[in-house]
Amino acid sequence: MINVRGYVESLDLADGQRHRGKCPSCHRGNTFTATNDMGKLLWNCYANSCNLSGTTRINMTIEEIRKRMDSNFKIDTDKAFAGLNVAKPTQFVLPESVVKGTKQDILDEYCNRYGIDSHELSLHYDVKEDRIVFPMFLEGTMVDAIGRAVDSKVIPKWKRYGSEADGFIRGNCTIAVIVEDCTSASVVETLELTGVAILGTTINQNHIQGLKDYKKVIVALDPDAAPKTIEYTRKLKANGIDAFALKLLDDIKYRRAEDIAYLQKLKREFHGTADIKEPTQ
Repeated sequence: MINVRGYVESLDLADGQRHRGKCPSCHRGNTFTATNDMGKLLWNCYANSCNLSGTTRINMTIEEIRKRMDSNFKIDTDKAFAGLNVAKPTQFVLPESVVKGTKQDILDEYCNRYGIDSHELSLHYDVKEDRIVFPMFLEGTMVDAIGRAVDSKVIPKWKRYGSEADGFIRGNCTIAVIVEDCTSASVVETLELTGVAILGTTINQNHIQGLKDYKKVIVALDPDAAPKTIEYTRKLKANGIDAFALKLLDDIKYRRAEDIAYLQKLKREFHGTADIKEPTQ
């Protein structure tokens, strides 16, 4: 049996650094993540059939401790870029009730449900409104955030904390997949595609300008949003974007086998694996 703790320690992750790659247990690609969070090593495999997870402590270097104590220290957020066309990062301050590093059990439970990583997404938690908060960054600066109510009966289910960013983007692939929300966009990233949540009821010029950077745009909204799927696709095509409407059987975040298989098939048909970049690390 593999010594997972030894394997994770051998990655020699610095404070705040994350690793994503092949699982040392089930050997599936890009399902295993490991994170060094202030000397606490956490690891998890998000494959449905693999229960690998764990945590251990390691010593922090003096330099890492000083960095954490520096009030100007920021997590490397370029990997979590969001905002399709924000010209310049502006000052954005979250409410005092939205904090990072608390209610980790709630964050992990939510993320495990969908096979995404709370640390990789730099999730926060709104202790006042009981919301899981997805920060949105531009050039290392938080420009907006959106919160998802833990209780599905709460209205509104999703809440914007700002108004600067036009979209939530996860991934680094030349093929973009437009989805309904931040969770679905994060799931798309695990499929080695770029997930884009528009965060609105229609596509505006900022969205169109940003989506022109992709070789192909797949509109994959929820099954009950068929009219909006058609509207988005037509508007993108009218603006010279190579867009394709995908009719899902369920919301992509639920990873229905038929939907995932067809999405992967489209990825291969559109460009082949040679044009697919590695997902955000």
